[in-house]
Amino acid sequence: MILTIRDWYLSRTRREQLLILLMLAIALPLLAWLLVVRPLNGAYDSALRDHLEAVDRHGRVLALADAAKSAPSRPVAASNADLQLIVTEAASQAGITLQGTNPNGPNAIDISVTGGRAGALTQWLAQFEAHGLSVQQLSMAPLPDGTVNMSARLARRS
Repeated sequence: MILTIRDWYLSRTRREQLLILLMLAIALPLLAWLLVVRPLNGAYDSALRDHLEAVDRHGRVLALADAAKSAPSRPVAASNADLQLIVTEAASQAGITLQGTNPNGPNAIDISVTGGRAGALTQWLAQFEAHGLSVQQLSMAPLPDGTVNMSARLARRS
């Protein structure tokens, strides 16, 4: 193949050879710029923009977390409020998705959570002690992904 190209090039006149060399001198850098430099520059600009957006989102999340930590908690007295409302509101504030809540008489409620972190769930249940509720029953079953299924019964202290 190289011999064929060389024979073709040598069969041209001196003027044609110079024009072919000039064409290659212009075309090769242009192709290198179009096929290599420009795509890499675009990818770099896109990665930089994505990184700056991620840093900005991270800063906003940290600011929201600091604001949430410094916000005063609003304890609800369990003696005169609906248990289902107390548990549901506390779960939404803690970011826990309740699978189900079933009243168990006027002073108790059964709750279930699927796929929660054990530490977060026990900490969430512990906060009810300060509000006049006690955990009467608790069962947790581990899941393969490291989370747990939990069911518990909360009741007002008598």
